Amino acid sequence: MVIHMLAPMGEVVGVKFIEANSFPRLHAWVQNFSEQPVIKHNLPDYDRVVEFLKIRRQSYATLSHRHP
Repeated sequence: MVIHMLAPMGEVVGVKFIEANSFPRLHAWVQNFSEQPVIKHNLPDYDRVVEFLKIRRQSYATLSHRHP
């Protein structure tokens, strides 16, 4: 479910990876796919994913400062 990590990743880093005006067909596909009941009911909680990614990003930033 990598496609569903893009929106939370984008929120964490401040970038929209799949914009409707840049990739209209892919954007429409992602929206449609996300609304399918079997997918929608099995995705992790968006806010929890964002929080996880923020923590992970901070840990990577901390590690990168330790090693020149």
